[in-house]
This record gives sequence, C-alpha cells and structure tokens, in this order.
Amino acid sequence: MTSIPSLSKAAQAAAYAPAAAAPTARAIPPATDPATPSTVVRLSAAGRAAADAQAAAPPSSTAARYKDAGASLLERFKSGTVAALGPDTLPDHVDNRFSLSIVTASGKHVDLALADKDGATIVQLRADDDLDDDERAALAGLAKGFQAAIDGMAEDPPRIRLGGLAGYDKAQLASVDLKAEVALPGIDAGTQQLDVHLGADGRKVGIDGPAGKADVAIDTVQLALLGTPRQQARAVDAYLKQFDQAASRGRADADLMTMFKDTFAAVSTTAGAGAQAWTPAAGWALSQDDHAVLTGLADFKASVTQTPRFGNPLRRDEVDGFEYSVAQTTRTSGATRLERGVVQVQDAHLSAQFHQPLKGDGGNRYQVPREAQNYSWHQIDDAADSRVELGYEDGKVRTASLTQSATQSERIRDYALGKLQADRTIPAHVRLARDLVAALAPYQADGDAGTRATDTPAARERRRQAALDTLSQNIVLLGMPSELAARDARL
Repeated sequence: MTSIPSLSKAAQAAAYAPAAAAPTARAIPPATDPATPSTVVRLSAAGRAAADAQAAAPPSSTAARYKDAGASLLERFKSGTVAALGPDTLPDHVDNRFSLSIVTASGKHVDLALADKDGATIVQLRADDDLDDDERAALAGLAKGFQAAIDGMAEDPPRIRLGGLAGYDKAQLASVDLKAEVALPGIDAGTQQLDVHLGADGRKVGIDGPAGKADVAIDTVQLALLGTPRQQARAVDAYLKQFDQAASRGRADADLMTMFKDTFAAVSTTAGAGAQAWTPAAGWALSQDDHAVLTGLADFKASVTQTPRFGNPLRRDEVDGFEYSVAQTTRTSGATRLERGVVQVQDAHLSAQFHQPLKGDGGNRYQVPREAQNYSWHQIDDAADSRVELGYEDGKVRTASLTQSATQSERIRDYALGKLQADRTIPAHVRLARDLVAALAPYQADGDAGTRATDTPAARERRRQAALDTLSQNIVLLGMPSELAARDARL
C-alpha cells in the first residue's frame, strides 16, 4: 500500500506528480489484500522533506488533513492527460474516506479517492486515457464542489454541501457519485456516512450516522414540472420552513435536521433546465398557467428518522423518537395539449415522541426511583396534504381545483411522583378547497374577462403575470393548521 503522510498544500502539489506508469482503470475495485503491490507516487525532494515534517507533527484534524486535497486532484485535469496515482485498492478499514466516481456523457470513467489510516493519507486516481478537452474541463469544474463536500463532512458536526457537485456540466458528464465516511470525534462517537448519486436518471442522497438517517430522492427524468429559478427557490424556502416547524414541534436532533435541510436544498433545485426542456410522452408541453398551480420542483421523496432513545428505565415503551417524511408526485394525461390533464399531490407526515420536565421542574425527572419521576410524555402525529387538478377541453381550462388540509394531534401525559396525573389530546384540523377556474380562465390567451377599454397588450400581460404569481405562492404544502387557515382567508 502506498501512503502519503498528511501534507501541506505545497507538499500535496509535489506529491501529485505523475507516476512513471499510467495504467487506465474504470472503477475502484473492492479492497482485497491491503498488502497488494501498488503504483508508486513519486515525491520530489521538497515534497519528501515536507512529508517528513508533517509525519513528525501531531496528528491533524480531518479538516486540516484534507484541506484543498480533493480540489487538487480534479484540477490536474486542466493540464491534459492525467497519470494514475496511488494503490490499486484501498484498505478494508480506514479512518476517513472520500471517493468520487464520474461517468462522462460519452461513457468514459474517472475514479478518485482520498483516505487516511493510522495517520497516513492515501491518494488514488484512475481515469480513462482518451478524455477530450471538454471532458477534462468539466472534470476540473468539479474541483470546488468536491472540496466543499469534503470540507462540509470534515466539520464538527458534519455538514452536507452538495451545491457545487449538483451543478455539474450535464452536457459533458452523465453522472457523479460521491461516497464519504468520516470518523466523528469523541469516544465511540461512530461514523458519519454520505452516499450521493447525481445523474439524468435521478438524484439520490443517503445520510447515515449515530444521530439517525435521512434520504432524499429527486426525479430528474420527468422535467415538465420545473418552474423558473425564482419559483423553485420560493418552493424550497417554503419547504425548509416546514422542516424547521416539524423539527421544533417534534424536538428533532438539530444536527441531523441541518444535514437533511442542506441536502434537500442542494439537490431539489434543478432550475436551469427550464420548463421548455421537456415534453410529456404524449407530445405536449405544460403552459404557463399550468406552471402557476404547480410547485416548480421536480417530484421527490424525502425522509428523516432519528435514532430512538430509551430514556426512562421504568417505562421502556416511552421511546424518544422523530420521523418525518414528505413527497410530491405529479401525473399528466391526455393525447393532445388541447385535452391535457395534470394532477400534482404533495403530502407530509410527522411522528414524534419526547419527554419534557413538568412546569417548574428543573429537568427531565424520569430516573429511579419511580417516586422521583416528574415529567410529561408527548406523542405527536401530524399530517398534511395538497392536491391540484387541471383539466382542459378544446384548449380551454374546464376543471381546476386546489384542495389542502393540515391535521395535528398531540397527546400529553403528565406524571408527578411517578403517577399519571393527566392524559389529554390536543387536536387541530383545517381544510381548504378552491375552484381555480375563475382564477385561470380570464388570463388564457383568448379570454376577455377583466379587459379594460384602455388596456394595452403589455398592461394585460402584466396583470396576468401578477395574478399567476400570486396564485403560485399559495400552492406549496403547509403543515401548520394556523398557516393554512390564513391562506384560506387570502384565497
């Protein structure tokens, strides 16, 4: 195994000098025998001196060890053909690992990895040797994004930073896959894992660590749904607000929810492939009016599940936990654009359980003996949904409806001196139903409602755009009954 001690930036540059041989490889194979002979990475005299100095220094943090390392590897593609670096395989067990696998639009493969074990840094790079200039430029363009992902995972606590990778050059690259494993500080703190796939076939991110798991999947095949960058940003912001509300209501782990939110924001924003970039299989495209009653986001599924905690030794059924899921699905129908139909459904569900001290008590008192237990036990069960339906006949909107609901339920049981004192449930429910035909029909191309004698085409179009924009702001799902009631009053 070839290993490189933790290097300074200058030493890294020297360490990445091309090896004498440059074999081509398509993938990083599974680790077999760590003692397998490997490609030699040559260090200059200055590089060896810097490496020796680094090796003699105290072990560095993960962030310091990998500073600029990922970017340096990918920036090598700026200069032309890239020679292979590092061992053919990585050890079965390493302290930290970051690997990137890329497939170009023409089917060529590039694989690189950074890892460390027992204080030594391992660098690995393999690339097909017939990459053209545009492909190399696209690979070098991932340098900042890869480094941002590494730096985020190396933070304490880890952060998910995928915006740079998600913006990869789709004309030159077919897919980008990132896998990361980072040892968390502290005794038996565990490992934070990240598994990312970005491609034309979809975007998927999995997060797994001691605090819990999170998954986000984005459908990038059906792109008819995509709105403008402004519409997408507004929808993402609305969802992030809902995630915060769910986390607060269910007492979620703050670090886990931050990673979940970072992931959703990075991979659900797909603006740039505008609404005209795709037409349904039936052969028709969505109109501007259609987009006004959709979220502007590609369909998705997202969930976060916190690791259960058993806090009360005398009541093992009282498990602190948090589960939240949210999704959007869209269906289109109709043989022609004149007879088209669209249905978009959003839904969310929150299930959470947690302990709280009784009012005036200094802490969560559920220790032994039973007589010392003074606390409240909360069980949350919330749900929200939204459904938009559009139907056209002869090119005119005939049916258009919006139905939304938000339901909350919180059961609270109070214990004083170990005995149940109260058991109550706090419910809340709001439902909104609107016929949107009146909102859309006047603004169709051949509509005349709302026309004024002094109207100019530009003035009428401005009113139309303002009306559609107002409608668009009231489409994204709401999880709080109080907020949905306020929307009901506005519409």
